[in-house]
Parts: sequence; C-alpha cells; structure tokens
Amino acid sequence: MIVPMRKATIIVLDSRREEELANLKRLGLLHPEIERRHDERTERLQGLRESVQAAILALPTEQIDGGPESSPADGRSSPDVSRAFDLDRAIETASTINEIAARRREHADALERIDSEIRRIASWGDFDPEDLRWLAERGVEVHLYSMSPKDFRRRAPDGAIVFQRGPVAVRFAMIWLHGSHPCGASPEEVALRPGMERFRIPEVSLHALQDRRAQELSGVEEADRRLAESAVHGRSLVRAVEELERRLRDEHVRLGMDTADRIAFITGYVPVDSVDGLRQAASNNGWGTLIREPDPDDAVPTKIRNPAWIRIIRPVFNLLGVVPGYRERDISLFFLLFFVVFVGMIIGDAGYGAILLAAGVMLLARGRGAARDGGVLLLVLSTSTLAWGAITGNWFGYEPLGRIAPLRYLVVPQLYAFDPRSTQAVQTVCFVLAAIHLSIAHLWNFLRELREKPAIKAIAQLGWLCVLLGLFFLIMSLFIGLEFPAFGLYLIGGGMAAVFLFSGQSPEHGFIGGVLNGLKNAFTIVFDGIGAFSDIISYIRLFAVGLATVAIAQAFNEMAASVGTDGVAAVLAVVILLFGHTLNLIMAGLAVVVHGVRLNLLEFSGHLGMEWTGIEYQPFSENNRSAS
Repeated sequence: MIVPMRKATIIVLDSRREEELANLKRLGLLHPEIERRHDERTERLQGLRESVQAAILALPTEQIDGGPESSPADGRSSPDVSRAFDLDRAIETASTINEIAARRREHADALERIDSEIRRIASWGDFDPEDLRWLAERGVEVHLYSMSPKDFRRRAPDGAIVFQRGPVAVRFAMIWLHGSHPCGASPEEVALRPGMERFRIPEVSLHALQDRRAQELSGVEEADRRLAESAVHGRSLVRAVEELERRLRDEHVRLGMDTADRIAFITGYVPVDSVDGLRQAASNNGWGTLIREPDPDDAVPTKIRNPAWIRIIRPVFNLLGVVPGYRERDISLFFLLFFVVFVGMIIGDAGYGAILLAAGVMLLARGRGAARDGGVLLLVLSTSTLAWGAITGNWFGYEPLGRIAPLRYLVVPQLYAFDPRSTQAVQTVCFVLAAIHLSIAHLWNFLRELREKPAIKAIAQLGWLCVLLGLFFLIMSLFIGLEFPAFGLYLIGGGMAAVFLFSGQSPEHGFIGGVLNGLKNAFTIVFDGIGAFSDIISYIRLFAVGLATVAIAQAFNEMAASVGTDGVAAVLAVVILLFGHTLNLIMAGLAVVVHGVRLNLLEFSGHLGMEWTGIEYQPFSENNRSAS
C-alpha cells in the first residue's frame, strides 16, 4: 500500500539553522521539498563528485566489480580494506586516476591520427619527404599523382614518371624544373584534370610514423597498466561518490531553507504514522511545526509499505526504476501474482526451473536485506517455472525425460509441450489470463471511482469491463475457433454505450453535460476500445516465447546428438549442451524482462490509468545516501 503523507513545515531560529538541521537529520523522517539552490560549496561538491565519477568510469569495470580489491594478486591487503575510509585520500586518488586517463586519451588520439596517416601513405611506399623538400629548394619540384588504370591509359599526362602500377591505381611522379614542365601547366592545374588525384606529401616518412606509433602505443599500454593497478581503489571511490552526494544533499537542504526576519523554515513530507514522532521531536528541540494535508498539486513522495511476502517484488521495481505516483495505486500484489505466472510460462522448462531453484537457495542462504528478498523472489519464480515445465512435460527440451516415472504423472495432456494439439489449450490459458488481469484493473477502477464524486462515473468502468469480456469472446472465436456467443455483441455495444454515457461525468456538469463530454471524446474512446482488443491479443506472447524456448532447447539437443557419443565427440556434445542451454536460459531471462514485465507495466497499468510519475520517499537522514 502507498502510505498516506502529511505536509509539514519546520520553523527554527535562523541562528541555530545548522544545529537544528543536524537534529532533523538524526530524526530521519522529513522528505524535504526544497528549491535547488547553489553556492560555492555546492559547486565545489558537484565538481568533486563529477571528478570521482569520471575516475570510476576510467577504471576497468571487471576489476572494480571483481575481487582484486579484497585480495590483490600479490596477496597483500587492499588499501580500502586495511585502513578506514578517507574522503580526502579518495578525492586525491580520483585526481591521479583522471590525470592518467587524460594522458591515455592523448596517446590514443595521437595513435588514431598516426594510424590514419599510415593508411593514407602506406601504398606509396617508404620515402623521406625531406629529400623532396631538399630538391624543391634547388628548383626541382616533384609532385605525386594517381589515376585509375583505365583513365591513365586514356589520358596519361605528358612527362608522367610511373613508379607503381596496381589494379586500383597507377601512381606516378611529375617534375617541374624551376616552375616549368613539358605539359605546360602548373601542379595545381594538373590536379584539376579529370581522373587525376594529387597526393599530399606527408610531414615525415613511413618508418618515422611507425616509430611514433610504437611510442604512442607504449604510452597507452602504460596508462592501461596504471589504471588496472588503481582498480583496487574502486570501492573506495564508489563510497566517495556516495559521501559527496550525501554532503551535496545536506547543502541543498541547508540552502533550501527559507528565512524571514530571524527565523528559518523548511517544508517537506512525513508519513502519517510518523507525525507523532515529528511532533515529539519538535517539542524536545523547540521547533515550530505546521502539519496539514498535501495540496492537490503538490509533488508528494511515494512510500510503499507491504507485508514481507509482497515486498519480495521490490527488487524488480528497483531494477526498473519505476515508482507509482502518490495518488496512483500500488500494484505490488497483482504484479507479483501475475509476474510469477508469466515467468513460469515464458521460461517454461522444468529443468531450468530446477537450476534457478538451486540458485535461489544459495542466494537466500548468503544474502541479507534486499539480497534476501531477491533470493525469496527467485525461489518463487523458479518454483513457478518448475511447476509449469512439469505439467507441460518439458525438461531441458528433451521429450523422453518427461515420460520417465514419476515425471509423466505430472503432465497435463492438454498442455503437453511436444504435442502440436496443445497449441490451442495454451493459447486459451493466455487469453483467459488476459481477461482476468485486465478485468481486475477495471474492477479496481470501479471501486475507486465509487468513492469519488460523482459516483455515477464509475459505471463507465463496468462498461469497459463488458467491452473486455465481449472482446475476449471475439478473440476466442477468431484464434481458438470457439463459437462467438450471441450476447458478445451486446457486451461490446452496451459496454461502449456505458462508456460514452458515464465516462465524461463530472461535478461541474449535469448528467447531460457529462454525456456531451463523453461524446466529445468519442475518437479517443473508440481507439481505446481498439487498444483493448490488441492488449488482450498481446498476452499471446506468453505462448510464443515459451514455444521459442522449447524449440531452441530441442535444436541444441539435436545438434549435440548429431555430434556423437564417442571420445572427443562426447566432450564436444557436452560443450554444445552446456553452451546451448545456458544461452537459452539467458535469452528466456531477457524475455521475462521484456514481456513479463511489459504485461504488468503497460497493459495492466494502462487499463488502470497509471503513469508511473512517482517520486520515491527519501527522508533527510544520516543513512540516506541518495543525491538530492
């Protein structure tokens, strides 16, 4: 559920602003509503944060996330482990890393320019441009040109000295003695002739460029080596960013306090069940307080509180970075219930489910806090996958496994994954899930709108519910071949009529005015009806992705079987199986994110009217490291 909030203003003496902010921070209840202001201190903190973040990006990612920090190759303790965190030292380290990264960029840019020049002149051979300049000083100008073989045969210039013929180009030289040439034209005029291309003489020779390239490459490699050595400071730098963000947040809160005469005040939001704690703290510290209901246009933060068994879905929301608006709804319960079903159908392999179950047990045994919630969620999702795979007889895409006792007793024949006749049954499950899922959205809307004025507007949600059910029967007729019931058209037509009549009702207009409002939105309503049809069909993706998972597993199984079972062939077959099923499991996991999440965040949330515009509740506290 979304916890109700109260808007609170804290009033203190301006002379005690710093002390009272420290007390408010220790209390850790107020989510401040502040205007983002800047001064020299915030600018400095932002600059330091950006510097440290740049240093982190410059380090080898795999070495930051891996183990070199806690156990370097030489066996000595990492600097971040052997001493307490020192922000100044971390900032100094970041500065050094950024200097190394800047030098690396310089070497890399120079290397790129040199490589480009080498590619340009390599086909002309290795010669010393200084020799040509020496001749030019004595009145002998040597200019180099190229033409295609065909053009050269047709209109080779007079006095051309060919020194290289190739399938792509003919390269030749022309010599001007004291500015004159038998062709009677200047070097620039010759270059303008059709098919002629003048070669720009390089500054240095090819071998000199190659020497420079070796030097720049050595500089890049040296910088890479030093950056790799600096990766042991990775976690310290991450912690420095968190500390700088915390200090920056504190500064924004301090600057965001408004003043009047000799008082300072700050406004923010407090969970309704924490109001008494805030009042008690205000009494103890001598603060003035003003607590009231948020205004309709206030940007109220969202705090979600659910029982532990629902809270396990939070890692998914955190991964997606979505927060419902304060005046929207918490869909955690329905998201969890249907997501569990969707994951089971998308992965759809009992063998994969067993592997994920083992991984969930390991994560649960080792994890704490959010990691433990993730372990519990993985256990639930893997159990769903195992169950669906078992009833469809799919174990690693290998049909004979599902026929072994007692596994064959778990199979539901109508859903058997290897029987083409099960297609309609699985598609029916998908459409039934769609009808239930989307109907819940409109029933929820109906119950909510009943409590608002005018309550008659809620009838429009019942109209949408009828439209959905009518469309469900239509889709079952089109895709499954069931007979479309006679009352189906009445459901669709009557439902749309109810939407037109009641969706536009508002306290400012009478019934007739509300009907006119609905008619004004006729175009939108019709397209919403078409959208509802496509939303129900969208759930067929559960069948399609699950079918693809089975097909890919079967393909790798057949590939491994075709290799053979003797000696090296057996080893190769095992490698193919391990690679193929690992890849298939990863692809199924990506499909869960793309499709399983989509059905909740787009189709279901769209019918609820959610926009996911929320701001997460982040109280001003000692433990809050989020940037403001």
